[in-house]
Amino acid sequence: MTELRARNRSSSTIEQALRSVMLLYMTLDHLGVDLDERLSQGRILDLGEIEEVALSCRSSLDSLRPANVRSEVSRERVGTLEGLRMRAGPMSQEAAVDPATAAIRMSYIRSYLIWRATDQLLKWGPTHVSHAGLLNVSKLVSNAIGERTLSPRGRNALRQREGMSAEPLARLIAVIDPTSPANPWTGLHARERNALMLRWFLSLGVRRGELLGVRISDINFQSHEVLIARRADTPDDPRKFQPNTKTNDRLLSLDDDLAYQTRQYIIGPRRAARGARQHEYLFVANGSGAPLTLDALNKVFVGLRKKCLDLPSNLTPHMLRHTWNDLFSALMDKQKVPEETEKRMRSRLMGWAPTSTTAETYTRRHVRRRADVVLLEMQKALRTGEAHGPQEDSSSSRD
Repeated sequence: MTELRARNRSSSTIEQALRSVMLLYMTLDHLGVDLDERLSQGRILDLGEIEEVALSCRSSLDSLRPANVRSEVSRERVGTLEGLRMRAGPMSQEAAVDPATAAIRMSYIRSYLIWRATDQLLKWGPTHVSHAGLLNVSKLVSNAIGERTLSPRGRNALRQREGMSAEPLARLIAVIDPTSPANPWTGLHARERNALMLRWFLSLGVRRGELLGVRISDINFQSHEVLIARRADTPDDPRKFQPNTKTNDRLLSLDDDLAYQTRQYIIGPRRAARGARQHEYLFVANGSGAPLTLDALNKVFVGLRKKCLDLPSNLTPHMLRHTWNDLFSALMDKQKVPEETEKRMRSRLMGWAPTSTTAETYTRRHVRRRADVVLLEMQKALRTGEAHGPQEDSSSSRD
């Protein structure tokens, strides 16, 4: 089990590194920068270009890729990142990502640029006329990128990710109804599948990798439960980047309606999709019936944001995970569940270790609301003259 978890983490790390370097090349292509040519001249990036890279790192990969341009990725050197290229046109800064994600991307990009510079320095040797210049430039670039890498644990809490508030959540639930005229998708399968996926996100609080890893055999329709399982490097998964479960295995309950809607999708639109019977993965692609990929899931949210402008511009699967945690917190308050019990329940449902402190990341909105209520009560007490300072300790005396 330990070895499997290590392999799972390694696969996820490689995927993050690849995506970060893809994002770098998308930005450089947009700026008209040829990194190979720059390195041959003893240069890398200037400050303005580093600023553009930092800005791109704070946006989702899909929002940076134009819909009318097909991205082409080629590897000139198999087994390395050096040959990775992604061609794209003008970019739009549509959807922001979590500060932690942006920081990780910048870290990988800095490592990649320094690796490329080191490779060039080794090819030249210390006697080359441009060796000293490139060595100094690489240090400057590394420092400049480091200065623009925001710490995910910084003091700026205003832009940290939170769940959806009540009004946009109600709007989202109305829009994804397959019968809604505002539903942005065409075709029975797309409408039914996407509505069900979003219901799973909101009802179970699962991650996107967990959702796409669910197999039909993981669902027990008699007990109304689904197994969220950790699987790494599954041989029968044809997807290039296999969705992975980052947290612990767990059984989650489905209510009668969610179980019914899931079964109706399986025996209806999913069964009609060509190729869907050749595998067990629950959610499938339109037409081919192949297991739905992470990129395809991201595009569902991109389309939703573009066609429903009254929804949050940063609506993502992870925002829905935050929303689930907000709803859970509100219910725990309503039922007056003790804080320690709430913490244990949340950790089990999210797949975290019992001693995990991850919950703090997902309860920002709820904590802020509690703090706002207390703050307003204090202001009211001051206004009405009901405020009383701390009582002086009667046992103490002053001379």
